[in-house]
Amino acid sequence: MLAYGYRKFGGPAVFETIRQPALEPAPNEAVIETLAVNLNDADRIERLGATPTTPLPLIPGHDVVGRVIKVGAAVTDLPLGTIVAAHTDHTYAEQVCLDADTVVTVPDNLSPAQAVSLITPGITAYKAVRYFADIHPGQTVIVKGAAGGVGSLAVQLAQRLGAKVIAIASQRHAETVKNLGVAQFVAYDHHDPAHVLADRGDVIINVSLNGADGKTDLAMARFDATIVSVAKRLPATSKSIEFHSIHPTNAISDQAALQMLFKLLSTDQLQTNIGYHLPFTLAGFIQGHALLDEPHNGRIIIEKDITE
Repeated sequence: MLAYGYRKFGGPAVFETIRQPALEPAPNEAVIETLAVNLNDADRIERLGATPTTPLPLIPGHDVVGRVIKVGAAVTDLPLGTIVAAHTDHTYAEQVCLDADTVVTVPDNLSPAQAVSLITPGITAYKAVRYFADIHPGQTVIVKGAAGGVGSLAVQLAQRLGAKVIAIASQRHAETVKNLGVAQFVAYDHHDPAHVLADRGDVIINVSLNGADGKTDLAMARFDATIVSVAKRLPATSKSIEFHSIHPTNAISDQAALQMLFKLLSTDQLQTNIGYHLPFTLAGFIQGHALLDEPHNGRIIIEKDITE
């Protein structure tokens, strides 16, 4: 079977086709034929060599949807042909081996591209809103990075919990974000959110790049507010702030998060923004990573032609 990876770190051109033997499952595993993968910024960072000790050659990727084609002897409740999703490793391949306990069945009315687009951004947004922020009805929630994959989902999930949501993004995304039904939109490239939203937020969720500008988060937060950020820490402050840095956690399992997200998406209670559908080929992965390296709008999905 074919996989797509690299033997050295660098730009998108480092990708090459890597031939591997067909996968065989261990007793509690399932092998899927990959139908779609979702590209994430973490894949780009990994490709650039942020962790030099990463063993090479590497087949990257973490988000996958596929059709079950083999199961181990201990797997009795996962029929062949089932379409499943998972957050795992080494997904840029025609086949992926999964722990059967980690997979989530994809609803029949969702395409592989729709389902896979939710995996990493959806899990991150869901845990940010439900666990780290612990949002309650009536709270004012300010989301920075509201136009991104995680941010747009955090906006929608916070609204479903009864929060009044204020969104911050660049002006070019104004229409898209306003269409989510936010109570207020602030374009950070036209106005200073620290001034416009001073002391307004019960909860601040910062999912902008690297959790930038913690000083603004503090300025927007009320006394005793909660700040949840992809940043590791906040600047010093005299305010009484409960701070949580977003990180992987099993307090809510990935499977539980995905099951709820798929339910919401399949019943039109959640929107996901797919910006690019690319072919499941070497050229498709190179093009996808070239897009990751530049400003882009929407999820980048690599998908197999299901008519093949």
